[in-house]
Amino acid sequence: EDASRLGIKDKDRVEIRSQRGRAVLPAVVTDRVRPGNCFAPFHWNDVFGENLAINAVTNDAVDPISLQPEFKYCAVALARVELIEHQFLDRPSPVAEDTAMSRLDAFAEIAGIRNLPAPPLSENERTYLAGFLSGLQSNAARQAVGVPTMPANAPLADAARLWLNGLLGGLFSHTQSLAAPSPAVTLLWASQTGNAEALAERFAKRLRDAGIAVELSAMSDFPASKLASIHTLALISSTFGDGDPPDNGEGFWHSLSTAETRLESLRFAVLALGDPNYDQFCNHGKQLDQRLLELGATRLLERVDCDTEFEALADAWLVRFQQTLAPTKPVAPATPAGKTKLYGSRLLLNRHLNPLSPHKETRQFALDLAGSGLTYEAGDALGVRPRNCPELVNELLDLTRLNAHTSVNIETFGDVPLQQALTQHFEIARPSSDTLAFIAERSANPGLKHLLNPEHKAELNDWLWGRQLADVLQAYPIECSADELLGTLKRLQPRLYSIASSAKAYPQEVHLTVAAVRYGKRKGVSSTFLADRVGDGEVPLFVQPSKHFRTPTDGDVPMIMIGPGTGIAPFRAFLQERRALGHQGRNWLFFGEQHAASDFYYQDELQGMQRDGLLNHLSLAFSRDQAQKVYVQDRIREQGAELWRWLQDGAKLYICGDASHMAKDVDQALRQVAQTHGGLGVEGAVEYWRQLSEQKRYLRDVY
Repeated sequence: EDASRLGIKDKDRVEIRSQRGRAVLPAVVTDRVRPGNCFAPFHWNDVFGENLAINAVTNDAVDPISLQPEFKYCAVALARVELIEHQFLDRPSPVAEDTAMSRLDAFAEIAGIRNLPAPPLSENERTYLAGFLSGLQSNAARQAVGVPTMPANAPLADAARLWLNGLLGGLFSHTQSLAAPSPAVTLLWASQTGNAEALAERFAKRLRDAGIAVELSAMSDFPASKLASIHTLALISSTFGDGDPPDNGEGFWHSLSTAETRLESLRFAVLALGDPNYDQFCNHGKQLDQRLLELGATRLLERVDCDTEFEALADAWLVRFQQTLAPTKPVAPATPAGKTKLYGSRLLLNRHLNPLSPHKETRQFALDLAGSGLTYEAGDALGVRPRNCPELVNELLDLTRLNAHTSVNIETFGDVPLQQALTQHFEIARPSSDTLAFIAERSANPGLKHLLNPEHKAELNDWLWGRQLADVLQAYPIECSADELLGTLKRLQPRLYSIASSAKAYPQEVHLTVAAVRYGKRKGVSSTFLADRVGDGEVPLFVQPSKHFRTPTDGDVPMIMIGPGTGIAPFRAFLQERRALGHQGRNWLFFGEQHAASDFYYQDELQGMQRDGLLNHLSLAFSRDQAQKVYVQDRIREQGAELWRWLQDGAKLYICGDASHMAKDVDQALRQVAQTHGGLGVEGAVEYWRQLSEQKRYLRDVY
C-alpha cells in the first residue's frame, strides 16, 4: 500500500537521508515492514552503485571488544521527495512524435510543473532542442551538470532562448538545492566533569539546525584511524590533571600521537577548555591541535583556549566554525547552559564528621530537593553557587577605598550595588592573572611586576601560596574605580561536589561530603559558605549529570571503589544504590585518611554494610596511625593478587578524590598490580588499563 501510494516499484532507486548523510538503495516491495515505514539493511553491496552503504545514515559504532561493526539497521517514516537526479537514472527516453516537446514536458513533470505554455518553435528549433535536452538528461544522470543555459549560438529566436533559459534555470536550481549534500562534520569531545560533553551536544544541535550534517562522538568511541576517511573535524576537549587528556580521550590521544598515517585531506578546528590556575592550561587541546598539523591536516580556525568562563568564547568559536563551513546559512542563536538554571534549596543537615581531628574539618551536608523537580543518579555531581564571605568583601572595599553602595552594571543582572556584586557575582578569593597584571601596573611598588615576569613563575607561585586577593592588595595597594576593578575579576563560578547519596535511599534529599578549607584568617569560598554562612538561607544549586560514572547495570558485576578522604562520597551513594536495587555483585571499598579515631567518615554506616554482607571487603589506610605512613595505594599493592582476581572476574574499578597526587599514585599502583599479578610488561600494563578505561571498566571522578 505504501509503495502504491508513493509510486515506488521493485528495484526503483530510493534515497534515505539523515543528518549524517544519505544512502540510495534499490527498493524491495514487501509486506514484512510496518505500514508507513521503510527498513534499510545494515549493509548493501556496493557493486550496485555508489551511496548504497547504510553506514552513511546510521552510526559507525563498533563493538568495543571485538572491534567488529555493530549490527545496525534504519527504520524511518516514509515521505516522498522528488529528486530529479535520481529519476533521470531510470527514466526512459520519450518516444512521442514530438521528441523535443516530450522531453521538455518530462523535465517539467519531474519538477512538478504543469500547464507550461509552449513557446512557438520552428522545425529546426525543435530538432536542436531535442538534442540539447537529450545531452542534458545524460549529464544530469551522471550528476555532472550545473545550472544550464542555452548556448549563444543556438539556432533559437530571442524569445524562445529567454523562455528556455528561465525554465532550465528554475528546474536545475531546484535540482541542486535538493541533491547537494550539506557539509558533513565529525564533532569529537573529551570531558572529565561534563562541561565539554554538554558543550559538544549543544553545538551539534545548533549545526544540525542550520542544516549541517554532524556525527557526534566521544573520543573514546571514535577510532583515530577513521580520521583518514573524513574531511571536516571539530574537537572540543578539556584538560585533566597536569596537562593530560580526560579519561575518555586518553585512548584517542594515544592512537593519534603514535599514528603515521598522513591526514592531508582533513580540515579541523579545536576548542580547548581548561583552568588557568594550572600550569598546563588547556594543554590537551594544544596537543591535539599541534599533532593534527604535524600529520598534515589543515587548520580551519585558530585554536581557542577557554577558561572557566567559557560560554562566550566557545559560542564565538562555533559561529566562526559554522560560517567557515556554510557562510550562507543562518547561525542559530546560543542557548544557555543547563547549569545556569539554579534551584534555591535549604540546608537540612550540617554535620561535622571529624570533630576530634586537630587538622581537618570534614562535613556532611544534606540539602532539600522536595518540590524542586530536580533528579539525580548515584555518580552525579551537585553544582553549588556560593557567596563570598562578607568579611572578605568588606576588607576588599577598605583596601581599595571604594564605596559599597556604588552602582555597577552586571551583565544579565543589571545595576546592583558594588558590595552585592562582590558578594554574589565575582571571584575575589583567588586572584586571576588579569587582576595581578592590573595591580602590578597600578601599584607604586614594582615588586609584583618583577614576579610576573615569566622567568619568575616559580617564585610567583610560591609567594601566592595561601594568599587571596586581599593579601595581594595589602602588599601592593592601588587606586582604581569600581568598574576598573570588576573589569579584571572573573565571574564567581559554581563548585562541583560528588553526590554522597542515592536518590533511591533519599528521594527528597541530596547529600555532600565536603572538606571545609581554612588557613589562618583565610578560608575557602564554597566550603565555608555551606559550613558557616548559609544558615536558614538558600543554597543555589543544580545537578551535573555524569553519564558514565555509574554503578554497573548488571547487578552481578563486582565493584572495586577507591575513595580516600572526601572521595568516599560517590561510593557511599553507590553502596546505597546497590542495596536499594537488591544487586548481588561483590563490593570492595578502599578508604584512607589520617587517623582512624577521628577521620573514619561514615564509620558506623560502612561497618554496618560490612556486617550485613553488602560490603565484602573494606580496606583501610590511616596514614598517621603508625610510624610508617600507609596510603590506599599501599593497600592496593598488598592485596594485588585478590584485586587482580576480581578484575579477571569482570569487576569495574572506580577512583574518586584528589587528582594531583592520589589519583596518580593509585594509577601507578594499579599498573604494578597488572605487572606483578598479570604478568604484563610496563607497556602492557599501561595498555591494559587504557583498554579498561575505554571499556568503561576503569572510571575516575577526580578533582
